[in-house]
Amino acid sequence: MLITCDTDLRKYLPNALATVEGESSLYDKLDFFLAASERWLAEHFTGTTVLVEISAMDVATPIRMLACQIVVADAFARAIPSLDLVLTPNGFGIVSNNNLAPASADRVNRLLSSLHTNRDWLLDQLLSLLPAYHDWASSPQGLFFASTLFPRFSLVTALGKDENVWHSYQSLRSQLVSIEDELAEKYISPELYRRFRQHILLQTVSAEELSIIEPLKQIEVDLLAGKHLNYELLISLVERIRQNTTDFAEWQTSSTAQYFQPQRFQNEKKSRGYWW
Repeated sequence: MLITCDTDLRKYLPNALATVEGESSLYDKLDFFLAASERWLAEHFTGTTVLVEISAMDVATPIRMLACQIVVADAFARAIPSLDLVLTPNGFGIVSNNNLAPASADRVNRLLSSLHTNRDWLLDQLLSLLPAYHDWASSPQGLFFASTLFPRFSLVTALGKDENVWHSYQSLRSQLVSIEDELAEKYISPELYRRFRQHILLQTVSAEELSIIEPLKQIEVDLLAGKHLNYELLISLVERIRQNTTDFAEWQTSSTAQYFQPQRFQNEKKSRGYWW
């Protein structure tokens, strides 16, 4: 849907030699991988409906250009292991001639790493644009990224990682879901967490929400890094939420709020002692 010819493909692949007469075009060689990468992008990020909508846009539309770059980078990375091999009657051989020699394994690995890193940060940019399109936020893909306070890859960099970003994000997110569920149940309330997540995804966070969200995110990052819970900070956030009944009204009526209600002693005649 996005890359439909050799000319389109070469816009996003620098340093690719021109195809000589009688040779299969680079597009023909990558066609299978491009289709696989589009399916991968739709399955994990855009959804099919949104990807069709994006592909119908003008070629200069920023979100379409991002999607094209992502698909080409991913497809090329998928194809690289087989691009320098040819099948002969006697088995596989390496593509070479008098003018060009095969790249070393180190250079190929650096290229693969570069393609994956570039693809992942392009995906991060794409995630900042997707909430504006076709009810994406309520799609399975949107709900996946809306399930924590970190709908983008800043979660990975916050922990000092800058390689295998998408892979790392998936692993960290699964851990973060459990952490947030516990913090929500015991301190912040599921109701407030739900609102915070949605507003972060849609980029509609208010100043009052941000004053709670930013330190809360730092608490979560510290827990993911293996540090102890910053209990004093967390309780201070709860106290600010308790006192601000206007901006955080749903907390006041949540089951979580009951944990922070003072216990009252009721004097009764049958009690063994009395308090005055």
